[in-house]
Amino acid sequence: MLFLNKKRHNIFFYLLIACIALLSPLSKDVMARIYIDITAPILRKIPIEIRRAKAYPNTFENKELSKSISNIVGNDLEFHGFFKVFLDNITPTTSFNSDSDVPCEYYITNSLKRRKDKITIELRLFDAKDNDMLAGRRYKGSKDEATIRRIAHRFSDLVVQVLTGGHGVSLSKIAFIASDKKRSSIFTADFDGFNLQKMLEGKAIKLSPAISPDGRWLTYTSYVTGRPFMYIQDMRTKRVRRLTGFSGINISSAWRPDGRRLAVTLSKDGNPDIYLIDTTGNILERLTRGPGINCSPSWSPDGGAITFVSDRYGRPQIFVMDMTTRKTRRITYKGGYNTDPKWSPRGNKIAYVSYIEGHFQVFTISPMGGEPTQLTFSGNNENPSWSPDGRQILFSSDRLGKKAIFVMDVNGRRQRRLIDIKGMETKMPFWGPNKFR
Repeated sequence: MLFLNKKRHNIFFYLLIACIALLSPLSKDVMARIYIDITAPILRKIPIEIRRAKAYPNTFENKELSKSISNIVGNDLEFHGFFKVFLDNITPTTSFNSDSDVPCEYYITNSLKRRKDKITIELRLFDAKDNDMLAGRRYKGSKDEATIRRIAHRFSDLVVQVLTGGHGVSLSKIAFIASDKKRSSIFTADFDGFNLQKMLEGKAIKLSPAISPDGRWLTYTSYVTGRPFMYIQDMRTKRVRRLTGFSGINISSAWRPDGRRLAVTLSKDGNPDIYLIDTTGNILERLTRGPGINCSPSWSPDGGAITFVSDRYGRPQIFVMDMTTRKTRRITYKGGYNTDPKWSPRGNKIAYVSYIEGHFQVFTISPMGGEPTQLTFSGNNENPSWSPDGRQILFSSDRLGKKAIFVMDVNGRRQRRLIDIKGMETKMPFWGPNKFR
């Protein structure tokens, strides 16, 4: 974000798993039927039970490994917000019964077989009413924590897909900045805050990490040369190359949904404006030409429009540009300082930050404008980023003291801290695609 008159505001997997092999499905997944309508205006949580894990041989260590998988699957499903998980029962807490207060509608079984350091895990999803198996998978791998978590995440994503008709967030990653007085680093983590991986470290200030739609590339701005240039990193190899190095600022990279182009903010021609570049850094088009500062672009999910910030009328406000006609319209009229817009993957909302009553707060608004909805109220809350399914929002907040990464539902409920690194502030989160298998 570019408006420097506000002191406290900031400018704006590949993981090769040779040890995990998807050997064979255990049943034909029931993909045509959507069991849970998560688009309903009022959504009750669906009771799902994870039966007590079985382990062969039945040793303490093997039982703990199997239990760990069940716990991770349970946490993954709870994270999505539309499941109520009952964990670790031999038989259903409540069998399916229309007269029961909390009927178990689905259940998951988990069995582990171990031979030396290699494991085979079978996970199955059942409809509790008639005990029909809806989905099943068999995984092979090593018994290390990373493999265990990967297996659990993959099956959790399958459960969400089978029961709702669409993917969730279990295979997604988060990129963010972590900094103290001496260092500025870029980390990635799994969607649940586990599996922290340091991508870059150094004294130079780093800003605005963004993961490409295919999950392969990470773009960011760094002052490593003393000037704000934009870089791109291969997330598989961690190799880095300069993407743009024009005079002035090079900030706020936003990947087009097709992954072939980016909208960025450059001031090479004097005024900070938004340009369209390709993945080699070549300028394809200048999208804005003043007046004032134009920055912080974000694409609509179909790539047909961008939202961005402009102070062309005196103070920063949120605008939308149609990429076919290049016509621009203002959508925020409440609040005198509105910045950092992010378009929902569902297309129906834009999240942004507004300075109100001495603090930065996260709001959402329709792309057509209208009445905004305030989601946060305590402390300073900035840098919103949508989950790949459009149902949750990451953001940074100092409500507990130093800045940390938080997550909430799209309606502002279930706000909780997700990532907090001792001795460092964590900020500028970006929620990547659900493609890190």
